[in-house]
Parts: sequence; structure tokens; C-alpha cells
Amino acid sequence: MSLYITCSRGLFKYDFKKKKIKKIISIYEKGLFKKPSKGFFGISKINKKILVVASRENFSNVFNYAKSTDLILHFYDILNCTIIKKIKILNIFDSHQIFYFHNKIFITETGKNQVQIYCLKNNCVIKKIFIGKIRKDINHVNSVYVGEEFTLIGLNNGNKNNFNNAQLIKIKTNIILDTEEDLNVYNKGEVINLVKTYHSHDIEYIHNNFYVSASESGEVFQLNPYKKVFTIERWTRGITSNDKYIYIGKSGTAKRFLRHTRYYGGSISVLDKNSKKIIETINIPRIGQLNDIMYMDDNL
Repeated sequence: MSLYITCSRGLFKYDFKKKKIKKIISIYEKGLFKKPSKGFFGISKINKKILVVASRENFSNVFNYAKSTDLILHFYDILNCTIIKKIKILNIFDSHQIFYFHNKIFITETGKNQVQIYCLKNNCVIKKIFIGKIRKDINHVNSVYVGEEFTLIGLNNGNKNNFNNAQLIKIKTNIILDTEEDLNVYNKGEVINLVKTYHSHDIEYIHNNFYVSASESGEVFQLNPYKKVFTIERWTRGITSNDKYIYIGKSGTAKRFLRHTRYYGGSISVLDKNSKKIIETINIPRIGQLNDIMYMDDNL
């Protein structure tokens, strides 16, 4: 049983049995990032054996953009401990959370206020889900969940020029997949206001409910009915679970230029699924900013 962790310095694994952290993919060497990588962010489960993780990259010199312009999807076999495939996707600005669904990967593209859908069968982006008409980071789109019935897209709304409470957009999944053209979800979906919730990350399905984190305050909310479930510490990011426990990722607080260095670390709080009480805190030092986590049973 392990937790897989995406962070500034790559992909890491925490082994519960050995109580040790192991580096899987590193983009950090001798105190410096390996260019053009800008860190690992989204993580999703393909099946019981395969994970897909997304790293931000800067391959293009065409765009005058200070952040990431592209990404790589890394497919990792947890049983054989090998990367079995990599897919490079150009022109995706500042990806955050990703989600695998029916041979497709939904990729949040924060820098353009949209979600791109990459089809593994056709090996290309087949559709874009627009949030509004402007392709700039307005709502800080950073999380996505896709189910058989509906899809949820998380709007952080934490930008200085558009600071509001967080929102979710709910849209029927068949509307997305059955439409040939790109679509604007404001025309087809329902906006859910997350009152008094700011700087949101994550949409995780747990115990027949959805959990969303308010990162700056360290609070975690459930969606139905909407209420605060528990508080960790700021800055929460990354939620996963198994049959007994909920795992909440957290980074420390620091100025932006320090967040992605080896002097910055994170932790994971382990909560009892029923009582919601913290029973253990796992420290993950020197990884930079912790971005997402995924529980996997690799003792199959």
C-alpha cells in the first residue's frame, strides 16, 4: 500500500509498510531543476496497475509566457516500477489536476480557463471545454472529476483581479462526449457557488460525497449537503482515500520563489474515514510544493 505524490521535484512514493519515501521520477539535480520541466501536478488512476501523472514543461519559444506552455503525460506501472509510455502535448498552459475516464484524459488548462480532452485511442486532443469566452486565467480552473452521469469542474477564483468564492460547474458527461465541437460550459452546465470557500483545489469522491479543499484556510468541505468536514492546516492540496482512511496533502507556506525548492516540504494527514479525526501525520521533506496525491494498492 502506497501513496503516490506529485510535487515540484517530480513523482514520489510513500510506502506504508516500510514507512519510507522513494523518488520515482526526479526533475531536480544538484539543486537545480532540469529544464524545461516546471514540476509535476496532476495524477489519475488508469486501472489498479497504471497511474498517469502530468508534468508541466516549457518546450516552446513561440509564446512569451513565464509559466509552463506544454506538458508530458507519464504512464507508470506500479507493479513493475517502470514508466511504460510518455505523451508530449504542446500548447497547454499551466495544467493542474487531470482525470482519466473511458480512454480519455481530462486536463485542466489553468492558463487558458479551459479543460482539454486528450483521447488515448486517437492520440490527440479531441475537444476543449471552455469556461467563458476569454482564454486567459480568469477563474483559475484547477480541478476536474468525470463520472458516468456528470462532470464537475473546479473554479478556484483566487486571482487578484477576480477574487471571489470558489465555484463548481456541473454538466452532464454525455453532453460533453456527444458534442463534436468545443463547448462553453456556461451555456450547458449549472454553476454551484461554494459559499465562504476560497482558493479551492481538488474534487474527490469519498463515501458517496464529493470533497473540496479550501487551501488557504486548510479547510475541507463536502458537497452534499455543503458543509465543512474538518480543518487541517494551510496549505491543503491533494485528497485521496481507501476503505479506512482519508489522506489530505499539505504544503507549508512560503513566498512563491521558495515553494519549488528543496528547502520546502510537505506533509500528509491521515484521517479515520468515519470519525474524521487525524490519527497520523506523514512528513514529506525536501520535495518542494506538494501538488496532488493518489492512494494505490501495489501489493496485488
